Amino acid sequence: MYKVLKYLFLLPSLVLCLGSCQDILTEEPKSFLTPGNFPANEKDAIAATNAAYSRLYSSIISFYYAFTPSDVAFQGRHNTRPVSYFTNLTSLNGDAVVMWQRNYQGIARANTVIDLVPDVEMNEELRNRLVAEAKFLRAFYYFELVRVYGGVPIIDKVLSGPDELKGVTRNSAEEVYTLIEQDLSEAMPALPNSYPDGQKGRATKWAAATMLAKVHMTQQDFGPANELLKQIIESGEFGLAADYNSLFGEQAEHQLLPGKDGDLVNENIFDIQWRQDERGDFIQNWVGSRDVEVGGITAIGGGWENMLPTQDFLGMFEEGDKRKDISYVTEINGNVLESPRTPGAGPITGKYLNPQGAPPKGNNGGQNTYLFRYADVLLLRAETENELIGPAGAYPFINEVRDRAGLPPLENMDQESMRQAIRKERATELSFEGHRKYDLLRWGTFVETIRGVKEPAMEIPRTNIQDFHVLMPVPQREIDISNGSITQNPGY
Repeated sequence: MYKVLKYLFLLPSLVLCLGSCQDILTEEPKSFLTPGNFPANEKDAIAATNAAYSRLYSSIISFYYAFTPSDVAFQGRHNTRPVSYFTNLTSLNGDAVVMWQRNYQGIARANTVIDLVPDVEMNEELRNRLVAEAKFLRAFYYFELVRVYGGVPIIDKVLSGPDELKGVTRNSAEEVYTLIEQDLSEAMPALPNSYPDGQKGRATKWAAATMLAKVHMTQQDFGPANELLKQIIESGEFGLAADYNSLFGEQAEHQLLPGKDGDLVNENIFDIQWRQDERGDFIQNWVGSRDVEVGGITAIGGGWENMLPTQDFLGMFEEGDKRKDISYVTEINGNVLESPRTPGAGPITGKYLNPQGAPPKGNNGGQNTYLFRYADVLLLRAETENELIGPAGAYPFINEVRDRAGLPPLENMDQESMRQAIRKERATELSFEGHRKYDLLRWGTFVETIRGVKEPAMEIPRTNIQDFHVLMPVPQREIDISNGSITQNPGY
């Protein structure tokens, strides 16, 4: 790993939270803090940790990248973004720059907590928890980086200044995954199972376990992933809400919902918290329609058509699937959606319409975004069981998800047919929640899937995609800052 001096380098953009920290969304700007006086006390330690969370909210591009393009979603023709159309995708691409910078900003803030908070005189249990939260966050940011760019430089200490980046080199993907696994394994024992009201949205033991399971699965380590998923399921902390549609919208945020048997259950393992006018989510507009009859981008259903469902996605739904109505919305208030910019397009996902919440104000909505949901865990467990012992172990978990969707149980399948069934089920259950592209990448099917998508609007990406597009280009700016010691990905 690239070792750097243990001094504090705070970006001028650092934003710290109010001392009460009853909600990690509540922020106020603080003056620039210099090494030696920060963090000086418990309040500072909490503020530094909350600042590390703030990068989760910083960019819509990471969410967009996670499933567009895929067999589930495409980018509208009004804006042929290189990352989705594979045209003019170079090291100068703005999306590639933003994802790199924002994740490393998050890492820098997490490093501040990990390095400096252990020396703060404060409640020991809280101090250990804050450091564990920072390790969870550092793992999250590195997990995003390694999946987007491959091996990246490991910066695991506080920097004294940008000059220390000169000469830095890329670590291997394996080394990055080792750091991620270490951070999550060390974080889990110090993280609570849950938080009281006013602290919701912070990392829990089970959020760390879910991410660690995903890290193992990305590396095809099904045994360790299976053990973690088993612990989550057997914890008794989570369950499936009986009504799939009830999961989406501000009214469901951190609420226990009725399960199949009428008992109240929690399906949310970890989400990104948004609050209109304080930290807008962008997502409602990005998935919304440009149909003028909807009422413009500030109306429910209106938006930019940056993430639209494909016809291939529609074809994945079995007859009677209760998830279809909210996942593939063809009309709003009697108006059949039609795109004025993308021929043949119209339908949108309904997961972010948020009808009981306030309409978005420009790019400013308030609905939380799921990162890890219990249904995801069940489908991952079905996958690990199928890979380890075959379909017999997978049936209970995939059929629990299918039952909620109103679909009959699967049976009499071989391993390959179960593998394909799980992949289809992940598409229909978790659509537009930031999973599909990463699933296709870890299965090794991303390029062939894009080439096989039948959606007419996907003609350009279908024609242009190359094998090297499984990774994004490293930003040229980062290569220049390192004096050329950071190398570019092949093909760019």
